[in-house]
Amino acid sequence: MKVTNDLKEPIYLPIQSITDDRGILVPFADEIDPSAIQRAYYVQNYGRGVIRGLHYHLEEMKMFIIGCGAAKFNTLKLPVEIAKRNNNEEIKVYLAKHPESLKSWVLSSRHHALLVVPPLYANGWVGLEDNTTLFSLSNLTFDKAKYDDIRIDPYIIGKDKWEIIGR
Repeated sequence: MKVTNDLKEPIYLPIQSITDDRGILVPFADEIDPSAIQRAYYVQNYGRGVIRGLHYHLEEMKMFIIGCGAAKFNTLKLPVEIAKRNNNEEIKVYLAKHPESLKSWVLSSRHHALLVVPPLYANGWVGLEDNTTLFSLSNLTFDKAKYDDIRIDPYIIGKDKWEIIGR
């Protein structure tokens, strides 16, 4: 599947890495249309349990891969009007009526995958290991993206959604 600017739902794309006696190569952008990339950056959480997000975007599409460590991602599909009002009680009511709007994934540097989150979704992640490093691509430059960010309380989805439950 080719990642383009018209994506409507988050997708998780497993990536075939190449390993030999020298190390590892992870070709994570092969499935991305180059016109969908305007910015590349990385974020490192120094300790486990650090939450980044939830951030809602009207225009920005983000593409994530873990370079080191592991992280749990949450995405939340919200109607634009509800996201713009950013009222915790209204979001809680919406979530109760639409539990399918919340999805979770775990990404790690040991099992490579690209998570692509289109606009109109809130997204966030929590580091599951110390020194987790996230590489990200975006369809917007930083100057444009900073005006396309609605910060939503990460605990609105429930504290348990940021944890990994042992089996």
